[in-house]
Amino acid sequence: MLKIILFSFCLAASNLTCSFAAPPSALESAGAASAFSPEAVPAPVRAGRDLTAEFLNVRKSPGQGLEESKIAELRKCKVLLVRGFMTGGYVEPFEILGHKVWIGRYFNDQKEVLRDLGVDFSMVDIDSAMTPSHNAAKVALAIRGSEKPVIIILHSDGGMYVLQSLVENPELAVRVRGFIPLQAPFSGTPVADYVRGKKVFSAMMAVLLGHFGGTLESLESMTLAERGGYQEANREAVGAIVSKLNIICFASWKAEKHHKLDTLLELPRDFMLKRGLNNDGLTPADSSILTGADYIKLEGADHVVTVMAADMVLEFDRRAFTRALLAMIISS
Repeated sequence: MLKIILFSFCLAASNLTCSFAAPPSALESAGAASAFSPEAVPAPVRAGRDLTAEFLNVRKSPGQGLEESKIAELRKCKVLLVRGFMTGGYVEPFEILGHKVWIGRYFNDQKEVLRDLGVDFSMVDIDSAMTPSHNAAKVALAIRGSEKPVIIILHSDGGMYVLQSLVENPELAVRVRGFIPLQAPFSGTPVADYVRGKKVFSAMMAVLLGHFGGTLESLESMTLAERGGYQEANREAVGAIVSKLNIICFASWKAEKHHKLDTLLELPRDFMLKRGLNNDGLTPADSSILTGADYIKLEGADHVVTVMAADMVLEFDRRAFTRALLAMIISS
């Protein structure tokens, strides 16, 4: 029971940022007075190629398209795994009341796939309670430290860290063989706006982030205004990155199944659905598509299930998912 309670708490404290713990009536009333709308998350100015059909075909093919020649190419690279906001408890156990507790195993299936393929990889040592600028420097260090070209697989706020790293260090682009953002809030998320706009939740997050050595700026960096402002201020730099790199953005949404718990992120998912935003429970699908980049948009996956077996409601084959993405990025 203790583990279940802690698991629920840490989900609330991560990208879900406490709104999961709020009763439905609170979300309903907050939404009625909010300014959130489909227009609040800007759609990409120029979308890249929609690779969804190709991805589905590759995923169901034998070996997910990873024949020996592609595996050989992958082995010439190093894969960097970059996690997102408040994810420390998902990679290392933490202690409470004398008990060590695992919340989830972040990127475990991705790591198993890479081991099976004989591909070099490492998890970038980010500080998940800190700002994108802080973690961008850590990503840049990891890219520079690799003797091989890198393929970067990132999840959620890891997209902001990697993007900022490449914007601030454009010379690193030649070292990047591929860039795969999974459900990254490039244009922000209304969930962050909601939490930041509520004094009680904001105060709770400030205490929690401070406990883990972070600041409230890390939460603010995910708001619609902050992300929109960053994209606009760095439009040319981001465009240059998209034009130079092999990028496949992965966006997803989880449709509502009435009268049935269909995702552990049901409350924030429904909160955004009622504002016309297809979303994965934390990030609107359109926000996960970097302007001008190729993309995959998949229905049925929430924000958790793509990177760890922590959603007790949904099933998702993360290994086939990862193999297909690797096959596609090494072919691009």
